[in-house]
Amino acid sequence: MISLYGNFRNRKFTDIYEDVNAFLYDFNNIGIPKKITDDNATTLFYLLYANYGNSVIATSDENRFKYKLFSIIYEYGPTWEYRLKLQDKFRELIDDENQLLAGAEQIYNSSANPGQVIDEKLFKGGIRTVNQQNVSIHKRNKLDAYGYVQDLLKTNVTGNFLKKFKELFLKFVEPEEPLWYVTEDEE
Repeated sequence: MISLYGNFRNRKFTDIYEDVNAFLYDFNNIGIPKKITDDNATTLFYLLYANYGNSVIATSDENRFKYKLFSIIYEYGPTWEYRLKLQDKFRELIDDENQLLAGAEQIYNSSANPGQVIDEKLFKGGIRTVNQQNVSIHKRNKLDAYGYVQDLLKTNVTGNFLKKFKELFLKFVEPEEPLWYVTEDEE
């Protein structure tokens, strides 16, 4: 189909990866080591499709596009995957208000002479005998606890990761004029 307003010279993300199976095939076979699980790669495909599905790739070399795509996954994917796990753990802590209110515990031991031997379960490095021990246990109020959790959870882990792929796509969405090549015909 010829458009009166020009065409894009390169294909869109959805032209290259029509479905998740094509994406996973390249993910598993392109030669760049896998650093995230297949489940997260599947999720990533749908996130990329949602954000860049109709975006035209920036390079005319589709193999280069694929290598760059999977290089970004190799480089930033493991951190994204780990941060997703951390956010799940933070969300579990929110369900237990006692965990939210608990603060840091600090134990200060001193030993000037042999003192008493510390129970091995309590020994976490340092001295094994104690003459004197001071313990500081902090407790958060509810407002501070929920504010702290809100700060931990407000980071958009996936959004920041998806922005890494932006460079792979054209920044201008206006179709280009067609390229016409003229040759001299001897006939």
